[in-house]
Amino acid sequence: MASQQEQEMYQAIKQAIMEQKMRPNMQLVEEALAESFGVSRTPVRNVVRRLAAEKLVTIIPYKGAFVSCPTIHEARQVFEMRRVIEMAIVHKVCASLTDEQYQLLASLIQEEHEAQHGGRIFEAIRITGDFHLRLAEASGNSYYYRYLEELVSLSYVIIALYGEQKTKCCDDHQLILNAIRQGNVNRAEQLMLEHLNEIEQALRFEEQYERPLSLTDIFASGRSGVGSS
Repeated sequence: MASQQEQEMYQAIKQAIMEQKMRPNMQLVEEALAESFGVSRTPVRNVVRRLAAEKLVTIIPYKGAFVSCPTIHEARQVFEMRRVIEMAIVHKVCASLTDEQYQLLASLIQEEHEAQHGGRIFEAIRITGDFHLRLAEASGNSYYYRYLEELVSLSYVIIALYGEQKTKCCDDHQLILNAIRQGNVNRAEQLMLEHLNEIEQALRFEEQYERPLSLTDIFASGRSGVGSS
């Protein structure tokens, strides 16, 4: 289990990727991260490995770790696979959703709505991913969850690279949840398909972005938030 120190570093780096402070192809230099957070290199390595397992970071032998940079082709493949898996998920959940699962999903939508309208865009984006993962969990198929978790993490990077800092997914999520609650399989599948298509169609597939900040600039306040080892 990750220590509190590592968990804080993980959350800070993941948020920096989602907030587009750490751009695709940016290198995660162990020494710079250790200095920024005031820690040794060991917890940095553990956090980088965790991010790599989630596909947010790519480790290249003899070169180092870099923020993942999906190509346009790879981005389209991610959404193609999400459509396949998530339509299967809603199909299954329509027949098995419990009251407890419904309440959890409804609570997430409410949290997403509050974050969105409160201007907390990146919190809303995180909750958006959680909603899709909780649906997968509700399906009872651990493989759906496992593969979707990777695809959702890749979606964060894709949106950071090709998307805009906005979200209005909570309305779509409510419609999807309503259809599932009613056991309307066809409508739930159609709404999920339209939802994912809309996200993909909103992406700007241009591989041009500004020069990123340095790791020291990004995590200037990290030293106060993470203890030394």
